[in-house]
Amino acid sequence: MNIFEKIRESVTMQQVAELYSIDTCRGMINCIFHDDKTPSMKLYDDHYYCFGCGAHGDAVAFAAQVTGLSQYEAAKQLCSAFGIVHSSNEPFIKPVIQRETQREKEGKAFRVLSDYYHLLCRFREEYAPRSQGEEPSPLFVESLNNQDEYENYCNIFISGTQEERKDFIENRKEVLERAGKRVREYYGNSTAGRSSEYVIS
Repeated sequence: MNIFEKIRESVTMQQVAELYSIDTCRGMINCIFHDDKTPSMKLYDDHYYCFGCGAHGDAVAFAAQVTGLSQYEAAKQLCSAFGIVHSSNEPFIKPVIQRETQREKEGKAFRVLSDYYHLLCRFREEYAPRSQGEEPSPLFVESLNNQDEYENYCNIFISGTQEERKDFIENRKEVLERAGKRVREYYGNSTAGRSSEYVIS
């Protein structure tokens, strides 16, 4: 067993985040790979995935990014921090991270739901009636009818189980399609470069 396999079996992503004093909220943190305004990186037990930029990897890759060390030096640092015994003669073999289609689908679905949820929050704030007798804007009414619902959908991808996320993607495609359609309708051409993000296959 090489040094990377030992770390993967002995240390969770949550422990690594705590080692580097990174605060988590329900397993979510601000992404360490891009300028993240709200937490979009999910820490699973054995890997991380950013729903914003798609960055993913294991504990060693995470530590290397945080510290600026090579992955081998980061691995040795983790071994020292968590008392993992390894030999300097162990081969330097980094397991290849396979492309995970399901994970990519989850990231795409979360972006769709999150974009629409934040749009609804914007509607609630910007189009709220300014006086008691003012006729409410249709966009304000839309936010009242959908904001809580889409917040719950987002939470499935933040704190739900893998089975719950998979079930949502397979059985609630109409929800994702509607969210993507509304974001495109509101922002128009500004989403042209991201249009593929609103199509869940």
